[in-house]
Amino acid sequence: MRSQRLLTLLAALVLMLPVGLLAQNTPASPDNQTMPNSSNMGNSAQQNSPNNSEPQELIDPGVIYNDKNPGSWVGKTVTLKNVMVQDTNKGGNFWVGQDGHHRILVVKADNNPNVKALQVHKGDIVTITGTVQPASTYAARENGERKGSMQDAENSSGVFLQASDLSISSSTHR
Repeated sequence: MRSQRLLTLLAALVLMLPVGLLAQNTPASPDNQTMPNSSNMGNSAQQNSPNNSEPQELIDPGVIYNDKNPGSWVGKTVTLKNVMVQDTNKGGNFWVGQDGHHRILVVKADNNPNVKALQVHKGDIVTITGTVQPASTYAARENGERKGSMQDAENSSGVFLQASDLSISSSTHR
């Protein structure tokens, strides 16, 4: 009888062990509600993340420019990881996206000389961290961007990305 009770208790502990380990490996939100594992989260889950201090990592700029309201991204810090440069302009800024009507203008921040000095070319693969800003004539005057490029940004997505960090993963230019 005693050995049967001990065996039952041992079986219960073995069955509870995986549940306890799973609970320890699942991150909790600030209000202690269990959150899904971040490696399983897609872009839509990251988009709705309550923590805006960390840049949202995206592999497709289309998440922003295809949004029904791209303006809802204004003020958010994002990282566009390993995206292809679709086009460049004479000011040294560039576009990432699918085509001339589905793209985001990337404007290099004047306050970061390393970013400003990097030259990107059409076809380069880059990673960019920056803040989404509303595209407007006023924004063109404020950051020195060419009016034509900012007008294109205003007409395509309505926003641009003010790049604070930029790295080139793969270059088409030697």
